[in-house]
Amino acid sequence: MFVEKVLERATRTELCSILALLVISLSIYLFYAHLDTYLRSVILSLRLSGPPTLPILGNCLLIKDKDLMRNQAAKAFDLYGSLVRIWVLFFPFFVVLQPEDLQVILSSQKHTNKVFIYQLMHNFLGDGLITSSGLKWSTHRRLIQPAFHLSLLEKFIGTFVDASQSLYESVGASAVGTDINIVSIVNNCVVDILNEAVLGVPIKKKGLDLVKIDESPFRQGKLMIPTRFSHPWLLFDGIYHWTKLANDELNQKKRLHDFTRQMIKIRREILANTGNNNAERKCLLDYMIEISESNPDFTEQDIVNEACTFMLAGQDSVGGAVAFTIFLLAQNAECQEQCHEELERIFDYSDRAPTMSDLREMRYLEMCIKEALRLYPTVPLIARKLGEEVRLSDHTLPAGSNIFICPYATHRLNNIYPEPEKFNPERFSPENSKDRHPYAFIPFSAGPRYCIGNRFAIMEMKTIVSRLLRSFQLLPVAGKTTFDVSYRITLRASGGLWVRLKPRDHPISQTRDSDCFGL
Repeated sequence: MFVEKVLERATRTELCSILALLVISLSIYLFYAHLDTYLRSVILSLRLSGPPTLPILGNCLLIKDKDLMRNQAAKAFDLYGSLVRIWVLFFPFFVVLQPEDLQVILSSQKHTNKVFIYQLMHNFLGDGLITSSGLKWSTHRRLIQPAFHLSLLEKFIGTFVDASQSLYESVGASAVGTDINIVSIVNNCVVDILNEAVLGVPIKKKGLDLVKIDESPFRQGKLMIPTRFSHPWLLFDGIYHWTKLANDELNQKKRLHDFTRQMIKIRREILANTGNNNAERKCLLDYMIEISESNPDFTEQDIVNEACTFMLAGQDSVGGAVAFTIFLLAQNAECQEQCHEELERIFDYSDRAPTMSDLREMRYLEMCIKEALRLYPTVPLIARKLGEEVRLSDHTLPAGSNIFICPYATHRLNNIYPEPEKFNPERFSPENSKDRHPYAFIPFSAGPRYCIGNRFAIMEMKTIVSRLLRSFQLLPVAGKTTFDVSYRITLRASGGLWVRLKPRDHPISQTRDSDCFGL
């Protein structure tokens, strides 16, 4: 029935054109690739289970399934086993679910290359750490990694504090006792952090004459990958290039790059005028400018690509994780109260802002954040290309195989996480975590290509959530205690995530002091 509906929507001419393009593209692929590798992948895929396919299109239209995560990903192991077959047009992919198998792939430097799907992000993200492969990726990773050393990350805490205080003030007294969609205000907070931490636009100086931050293109635009998969002929750049969607995406990319170049120019001028005496907080652009000055191969275009990557990747991923955590704490009063008691012990009702030591002490809050990331990893699907033949359980995958890794599915393996849909932060207590496979929890990926900003993100999340918990009790909203999760490259909560805020009996004060949250 589903197949018939799809076929009814497409004209015979369209279907013939798609088929012709597929045959041509497959012929080219087989000409340049090893035919033996492709045939071995096809034969293996035919022996495996997987979601029902459509003629020609394979499983491309799964992306249109509003319940994809709940109906397919969450049940993948029970439905299909530990290795699942997926077809993207004529190209077989293999979904790897078991931690032991994931470790074989993710821990190896031989399997760090991304599949062709990531090229579909180039029009939007550019060629940065997320989308690049090979020597370029490894070189950039090596050069940028020191900027995320823990000693340098500590300097960003002030940025997290200012943004979380701005969030508190934006909520204001008017929001108390009303239903709030926490997603939008959290996203604004995260964007504030990224503007300062990555681009150097101070949160406290939003009226800065140098740049109109409210007109930032990083608050606009969207990836077209879901649209291209739901209209598979648009996966071919030769066709997509002529569409309005491609034109809009390229225009957005130009706005992103022009804005970033403007910020690079401003930061270069500041660094030239102040040198090491710059009183402003150092941002990631400053570090990358220094890298480019000592490494000629790290060009200004590389700075632009990496800055855009950090700005865009950091928004939905962290914003979603914070919003999911706040929502889940509102639904689980006992867990929320344990978090608040922990914060009382740390701060003793004072209004001071958190330090690195305080963030380390937020152990139970970190357990709650990790449990939220287990249930709702904001990047629920990643992909790799095998650099050599790999043996997984009962199957051998040939070199060049396309691999999908689905944290959303792995995080719901019942033998690892009993009652997987239940919010239970105690899963991440030291005693309950010590014997768990290290690749059973991969919200930031793992191995050589783990998320370079993972510690930055955890510190950021702790600061934002703790700021709200110190002033408010989070309450559920009647009729909005559940939500449908949708997949659009990152996880989204359809209809938002709703909570109510009730002032604490002893909320932190707003004294204006350099060591206080009211700064």
